[in-house]
Amino acid sequence: MRALILAAGAGTRLRHLTHQRPKCLVPIAGRALLDHQLQALHGAGIKEVVVVIGFEAEQVRRHCGDQVTYVVNEQWATTNSIYSLYKAASWLESEPTLLFNCDILFDHRILRRLVDRRGCAIVVDSQADRLAGEMNVRLDETGVVRAIGKHLDPVTTHAVSVQLAAFDAEGTRRVRAELERLVHDDVKDAFPTSSYGPLIEAGQMTAVEAGDLPWAEIDSVEDYEQASATVAPRLQD
Repeated sequence: MRALILAAGAGTRLRHLTHQRPKCLVPIAGRALLDHQLQALHGAGIKEVVVVIGFEAEQVRRHCGDQVTYVVNEQWATTNSIYSLYKAASWLESEPTLLFNCDILFDHRILRRLVDRRGCAIVVDSQADRLAGEMNVRLDETGVVRAIGKHLDPVTTHAVSVQLAAFDAEGTRRVRAELERLVHDDVKDAFPTSSYGPLIEAGQMTAVEAGDLPWAEIDSVEDYEQASATVAPRLQD
């Protein structure tokens, strides 16, 4: 199993925290966001990690050295994260793969649950408030994902996506094919979840619950401050 981490963005909503520093290197609880994720991956026995870089790419290279493989999204300023994933599409082939956004701080036990789940899965929090414009998830009664996206009416959804996903070998091939189709159609201002469509339509993605464990998506200064105060102290290595 390998992992892909999308870390090309500038993180402009974090203002002074990302001044001349990529979002993935913002420090929290004594180490960079990216280091939290790498430590969790290494603890789960996952050594092959691919990081998609863009903004201040050389800083990431200096920080991580040769412990990861790099893919560069030169168009980071004009595209969204689906294009970063597309740039790493060659790694989505015949190998079970984890997919992370670099701005997710999470307890290591969440990763263990995801790794232990067979097939294709996304981590969700059914206890979090579903808000308009957030990455909400609609599930059926068996925990199969039926829809995911920021366009969904929160009233019709059952959980919030933690934006950690896993794909089996067949799932990676289907995601890659859909990525290539979307980018060929010039869909570059979208999220990786758009490429999950064929798997969701086939009922091949299930949900892994994380609402009982600490995690945070760090998009803004407010998110950062809350995560520092209420999430980081509860993390378990």
